[in-house]
Parts: sequence; C-alpha cells; structure tokens
Amino acid sequence: MRRNSLYTNVTDPIRGTSEPDRYWTSTNLGEACPEVMSPMCWSVWEQSAELGWLYSMYAFGVLPKRKVVVSPDVNDRGLSCFFGRQALNVDAIKEIMSALPGIDADDFERDLMGSVRPDAPRFEATYARVPVLMFKAPYALLRTGSRLRSLHDEMYDYWTSAVFSRTVSKCEPIEDLVKARERFQRIFSVHCVQRFMFQGAQSAVAQAAAKAGDAALADQLLSGVGDVNETKMADDLWRLGQGELTETEFLSKWGYHGPNEGNPYTSVWRENPGPVRALAASYAQRAERPAERAARAQASGAEAERRLLAATPSARRPVTRWLLHRMRNIIRTLQIGKAAYLMAIDAARAAARTFGAQQVERGVLDQIDDVFFFTIEECEELAAGRLPNPREIVDVRRATRADYKAMVLPVAFRGMPEPLEVDDRIDGATPTELSGAASGGGTVEGRARVVVDPDQEVELDAGDVLVCRFTDPSWAPLMALADALVIDIGGSASHGAVVARELGIPFVIGTENGTRVIRDGDRIRVDGPANLVSVLATAHRPEATPA
Repeated sequence: MRRNSLYTNVTDPIRGTSEPDRYWTSTNLGEACPEVMSPMCWSVWEQSAELGWLYSMYAFGVLPKRKVVVSPDVNDRGLSCFFGRQALNVDAIKEIMSALPGIDADDFERDLMGSVRPDAPRFEATYARVPVLMFKAPYALLRTGSRLRSLHDEMYDYWTSAVFSRTVSKCEPIEDLVKARERFQRIFSVHCVQRFMFQGAQSAVAQAAAKAGDAALADQLLSGVGDVNETKMADDLWRLGQGELTETEFLSKWGYHGPNEGNPYTSVWRENPGPVRALAASYAQRAERPAERAARAQASGAEAERRLLAATPSARRPVTRWLLHRMRNIIRTLQIGKAAYLMAIDAARAAARTFGAQQVERGVLDQIDDVFFFTIEECEELAAGRLPNPREIVDVRRATRADYKAMVLPVAFRGMPEPLEVDDRIDGATPTELSGAASGGGTVEGRARVVVDPDQEVELDAGDVLVCRFTDPSWAPLMALADALVIDIGGSASHGAVVARELGIPFVIGTENGTRVIRDGDRIRVDGPANLVSVLATAHRPEATPA
C-alpha cells in the first residue's frame, strides 16, 4: 500500500525515455527478462547488456576498444528499458552492423522485424575495418567457446560458495552484490560473442541446405545436438523422480534455475524447491526418460546430415561436415554460457537478499525484498546511510511497477511506447490459426495446457501441448513432458526453440498472442513444418456477461 507522503521526487529507473523519432523493438529480448523488471533487475542488466553487445562487435573487430562504452545518452545506446521491459534501438544497432562486410543493415531490420520501414535511415556499408576483422574474427571463432566453458566452471565454484556457504564471504553484502554484477557483466559479454556466432552458423547451415535442394533440412540439422545443459537437467529431474538422485544433489547442480530466473527479483529453486518436487512427482509416473527422447532427436539429426552430405558436391563435403560439427559445439556452449550468467544473477540475488536482511535488522527497511526496488548504486548509498526516505521510495516504486505489469506494450514503437488496449474476449465459434517467428519438428494434435504464470503448477498428460508466454531454462523439465510447444515470445535462436529441437518436440514460437487466443483445454494442432497452430475444437468457455 502506498504511504501518504509529500515525498514526490522519487525517480523511476525503469520507465525509460526516448526522442520521438527513435525506433525501438522488444523482439528477441522478452525471453531473457520476461517479467517487468524492478530497479534492481535493470541495474544488473543495464550496463551489462549494452557492454555485452558492444563487446561482441569489438571481439570480431567491428568496433575499436575505445567505443566499447555506455553512451550517457540513452538514444545512442543499443538497448534501453521502457516501463520495465527491455527494447532494442534498431537504428543504433544497424549503424554498427553496417561495418560488417557483406552485411546489408536493412537485412538486419528485415530479419528482426519482418520488413524494412519505408523511411528507415540508410547506412552504407563501410570497409575501413576489414583488415582488423580478418585478424580478430578467427581468434574469436576459435577461442570464445573455451573461454566460456572456463568462465562457467569458475562461476559454478563461485556460485556454490556464494549461495550455499555464505559464511565464506569476508565482504559486506553490498560488496558481494557489486562483485556479482561485475561477474555477470564479464560472462555476459563473452556469451554475446557466442550468440553472434550461433546466428552466423545457423544462417550458414540454412544456406547449405538450400544449396543442396532441401531447405527443410535446416531445422533437422539443428536438432539432436546432444549433451545440452537443459536436456541433462531434465534427465536429472527424471532421476530425482525415480529416486536415483537426491533433492540436495539436484539443487546443488541446478538450484539457480526458477521462474523468471533472468530477473534477480524472483525466487529460484534453491530458495523454493516446491516446483522441483511437483515436476519430480510427474516424472515418477513416466517410464521414458528425457535422455531417450533426446537420443531419437540425435538420430534424426544424424540422418539429416547424411542426406545433406549426399546431396552436396564432394568438393564441398569436408567444409559442410566441419560446419555442422562446429554448429553443434556452438549450440552446446551457448547453453553453458547462459547457465554461467544465470549463476551470476543468482549470486547477485543472494547478496541482495542478505543485504536486505541486514537493512531490516537495522530498522531501515520493512521487508527483505524491499531491496529490489533500489538500484545497486542506491544500495551503496543506503549502506552508507546517505539515501533519504528509503521506505517511501519502496512504496512509490512498488506501486509503479504494479501499474507497469498491467500494461501491454507494442512489439515495435517510435519514441515512448503507448500501452495497447487488449481485448481478451475471443469468439470461440470460429477456429483460429496462428503462426510464429520460427517453427520445426513434426505435427501433433492434442489438448492445450495454457500456462501464463511461471509459478503455476500444472500436470501434463500424454498428448498434451504446452502453450506459454515464454520459456527460460527452468521450463526445460516441463517442456520435456509435452508433446508439442506453442510459445508467445522468441525466435529460431531462442531457448524454447533450442530445447524443442534437442528433444524432437514439434514447436511454433513467436506467436505473440497464443496464450490469449488459445484457452486451456482446447484441442489444437501444431504443424511445425507449416509453421501453423490450428484450434480444432474449443473447450467450454463461459459466455461474457453483458455490460
């Protein structure tokens, strides 16, 4: 409840600001932080995300090191935040991308948005840094994977000591919080390089399939990579359900996962193991383990490779074989990088709650989680006793964030976004069809199970189709129980698509409004090859009450 106060000068770190002509989009960002961020969340992500993407351009030689800095003007940055949601600055990114040889900046906008604005500014290709690219790019391609795996192992050791052995730290909680953000920034920067490599490898595989005369092979070639983190996690959950693994053992490996895990302001499995127990109970009823499902997808991927090589001229086969091997390593390492930065976020989460408990004990705050309504810089001021009216800041920002959570924003917008009016009333008499930004797998008909709240416990029966707004790694065990997936947010490189391909699950991702169009219990068809979701029969829906 908001306190009555004359303190009206509370700043709003998550509202955002923009010049009227700036063009922004939330495409490809909703999955990392799907929930409305708190000031603490944005404080962790803001500079780290900006420096991460700039560092990836530096690693390949596109930018000189002196330009890997966060601009003081948000209109010049590649990323910003509006009403608690991240967005990309399309033209700022296009300008930098134009320095890549062979890349048309308009192609980037077309791939991201589906089309190019008629009045979009033109960025002519520049070749001044081609010699630097030729020198630096091979190094990035060869070394990034090993760097990321090393950072993951280092981060795992740090995470276990930070969250399970808090007495180890000799620092004040605020110092641990600052250090955790620094670790996140370092890992995320290298992860961004790997992400850029994945996009390039994916395009190269698609081109190889098209040249071989079978473009549809591309999706199968990305399937069944093997040894992917999320598949191993789902398999460990099956082992937990079967009594082969203890809960303590499971959480010591995977406890940094949980609903909305990209936001520090959430509770992950190590703090609340309830969702793990519910999923383990579901897996206890399943004879087939996720590893067996993944093995079938691997066999499908191997068959697709055989077909591709058979259709490829013999002179190009060694390069094509190397490309496929390289792509699989990139996919595996990409998930390892994501695990590493999620552990860094969880270390920040643990430090923030320890700091919050300290402030409650000192009588400065009322609740431990009040700390998430401050930026890290404000927490430093709070620790030093220099932040005035902390309780009032919490009250105002908590109420403001609740207002933002009720908003639906456009995917693309100029200047400040205008919230959309959304009509959730759907005419159930007319079959509905949806398509997405990416799709794959086979075709499945089944009962839709719509999950809009990550904290919601749901049991999936054989033949059920999971329909959700987004996925992050914590969803992988639930995804492994589904026969097909329909996801509002994401694209071909998104976590949901990677896991679906790895488990051989038909999917359509990036529908934007699937969770509003489809109702729990509807019978639907998911046609991955056709990129189509069809509502075949609707579940009972109460008639709307006349106004």
